[in-house]
Amino acid sequence: MAADLHSTIQRILGKTNVLVEKYQALAEELDRVEAEVRTLRGENASLTKENQMLRQENDYLKLARSIVPSQESLEESKAIINQLVRDVDKCISQLTCK
Repeated sequence: MAADLHSTIQRILGKTNVLVEKYQALAEELDRVEAEVRTLRGENASLTKENQMLRQENDYLKLARSIVPSQESLEESKAIINQLVRDVDKCISQLTCK
């Protein structure tokens, strides 16, 4: 009977040791995963901030592009100004001849 009790206690101790080892392994894994989560959260915050800055820069570039005239409208404006200058020169020449 003492032998049975002794073997039962040994089995319980063995199972307890296995459970303690598993608990320690899981606790270490939990610490590792929590550290990884903290790292990923920091990286996520950094990328979110970078994304926001890039979106803002994109909006600024869109605005700048809408303000800058196209090449076609620039050429039209130059042609109109050249015609006006020629007209003014004609008027000046007519005024000086008279």
